[in-house]
Amino acid sequence: MADTGLFNPGFLGSGFTWWIGQIVDDTTWRENLNPEKFETTDEIPAWGYRYKVRIMGNHDADEESIPSENLPWAGVMYPVTAGGGQGGSYQTPGLKQGNFVFGFFMDGQDAQVPIIMGVLGNNAKTKLERRTGSEVGGGKNFTPQSFYAKNEEEEPETQKKVADHVLAPGQAGNGAYASPSKENVTKECLDAQHLTTSADDKKDEVLNEKHCLSCPDPNRQSDMKNIQTVTENLTQTTEKFQRALNDAKAAGSLPIVKLNKDVSVEIDKASKECSKYMKGIMNQVQQKTTDEFNNQLQPMVNLAVPSYKNKILKEKVDGLEKIACAFNGINAGLAGMIGAALMNAFKKKKKAARTTPPVGIGTALGSTRANNGMLETFIPGPNGNGEWTATEELPKALDTPGSDVLPPLPNDGYYSTDPLCSTEELIGEVLGSNINTIMGAYDAAAAPVINTIKQSLGGTVSEAGSEGTGSINNAINENNVLAALSSGDLVGSMSSTMAEQAGVTSNIIGPVTNAFIQGNFENGMRNFLDLAGVNTNANSSAISNALTALRNGDMLGGFSAVSGILGVDGTLMQGIGGAFDAIKTGDTAALLGAAGGLAAMYPSILNAIAGKGAALAGPDLGNLLGGLGASGGMAFDIASSLSFVQSITQLYDCDPQTQCSPNDVHTMQSGGSSADSPSGAEVAKNAGG
Repeated sequence: MADTGLFNPGFLGSGFTWWIGQIVDDTTWRENLNPEKFETTDEIPAWGYRYKVRIMGNHDADEESIPSENLPWAGVMYPVTAGGGQGGSYQTPGLKQGNFVFGFFMDGQDAQVPIIMGVLGNNAKTKLERRTGSEVGGGKNFTPQSFYAKNEEEEPETQKKVADHVLAPGQAGNGAYASPSKENVTKECLDAQHLTTSADDKKDEVLNEKHCLSCPDPNRQSDMKNIQTVTENLTQTTEKFQRALNDAKAAGSLPIVKLNKDVSVEIDKASKECSKYMKGIMNQVQQKTTDEFNNQLQPMVNLAVPSYKNKILKEKVDGLEKIACAFNGINAGLAGMIGAALMNAFKKKKKAARTTPPVGIGTALGSTRANNGMLETFIPGPNGNGEWTATEELPKALDTPGSDVLPPLPNDGYYSTDPLCSTEELIGEVLGSNINTIMGAYDAAAAPVINTIKQSLGGTVSEAGSEGTGSINNAINENNVLAALSSGDLVGSMSSTMAEQAGVTSNIIGPVTNAFIQGNFENGMRNFLDLAGVNTNANSSAISNALTALRNGDMLGGFSAVSGILGVDGTLMQGIGGAFDAIKTGDTAALLGAAGGLAAMYPSILNAIAGKGAALAGPDLGNLLGGLGASGGMAFDIASSLSFVQSITQLYDCDPQTQCSPNDVHTMQSGGSSADSPSGAEVAKNAGG
């Protein structure tokens, strides 16, 4: 039949003219689709889904002969499983700009009505251009292109936002952002279903976030462990803020609620969360203070005249209320104190961190300098001249609120500690800053009771026994200071206070403290300057003068000379120098004056002295008549306070014991886990106790 003259070779289906092409810049065909809801079909801009396709062999690769907007419209052939729209059976094509498609011409050789039959899939190894072949796009047609390529015209904001499940910058590292035309940043392939995307990273962050598990047993010390967990989460958050500036993957996976990278907000949130756990710790300290109050006063109460017992009882109750009010005031300001401690911790860590990479100031071979965000190296020339050559790009620095206190990121492969190096330091700093308040409240509570006891025994109210006597006046005396000197606590507290001010971790200054105790002040100061990282050529002259002064016995001059180099308050260094001079010469009166001045300003030094050599050894009528000084003030022991629990949880032997989970943290991803808990003894050490 086909060979007869009656056969019409031009009828549709008698033959196919096949083609392969590429869907062009979608700004040339986007108006064909209505992205919004509509009421009537009149609002549909065109006739079904149609695309502009540049066909290989039929259209030139460049835009000069036929611009993309002048290309013919290509319809779509749907599979039989999709239906044609009747009866509500239809599918939406998933074709995007840059797709390579194939099909046939419905009008045969005229080649004016192309129909898309299928699409060629992309693979993960294909580098996708993020520039279209349009004039504005700057790319080339018939090259692999990303759907997110630059368009001829700016697309609406909602048109091409990269969804989290598509953004995968990790597949090409930071090069995905640095070289947008060469590296893939989005997931646009058929063979990488398990490629990690930003959606996966954000999900993992939620699933792996640590949450505190508290135990109802007060002996478990859950509060300190919970604070450790909170500070660990804070550290991870701030480090991610920093990495987001220099790492494409970190930037893409940053949760949208944290895109502002506001460090101060995160510190504020962490301090508020820590405060609820710090409240439990302060409760233990309050219990210990109350117990100390009752135990120290009871021997003296037993000596009182019976007719005064009711009055003494009332004053003891009033005293307990004063102690409770003092702790209520402390608890009300815990969040602020913790926030300040965290800020201070970051500052100390930043101050102690070394600059990476090192930046020099000379012009010798290998000298380096920072210039316009680049690290430049000096390369000498043949005639003694030379030039600075850029060698690497310096990491961008975070400049959001609160970021000025952040230390630099740790190098790859190095462990990153929490902001204070340990949770013990955070808790210790908060407790140390409140020692004066606690001891003052104790004295104010005890004074009226002791005065009444004196009256019952025929004594008179002395100034020393009056209400409001300061804790420093009670704590600083010859016995206390000499006892603290003998035990090494006095020298240790001065060394740790100096280290704290200079940004040096207190747990590495043992050799410095030992040298000071042995009277080798020159070597001790030299070691301290090395630990502080200030023993440089620029400071060599000033350091030499300071060490010479110490060698010659000028303690005050030697310590004062390095205060500027270390960035430490000159008053502190003068006080320490005066104390060491008194120790060296054996001048007890001068040592008392120097120690009292330091204790008045620094709680850690006060706590090293308080209670030393002045504990009440039992009822002593002679001392009792001396007033409040007979009690020696409160022998404040932070370590025992942290472990002090006064509660009745079991009335009978058959009552069940408190059972706690072996885990102290949990995540949604891996469940419960446990790690070493902070030490009460270390907390006391960091508080100065």
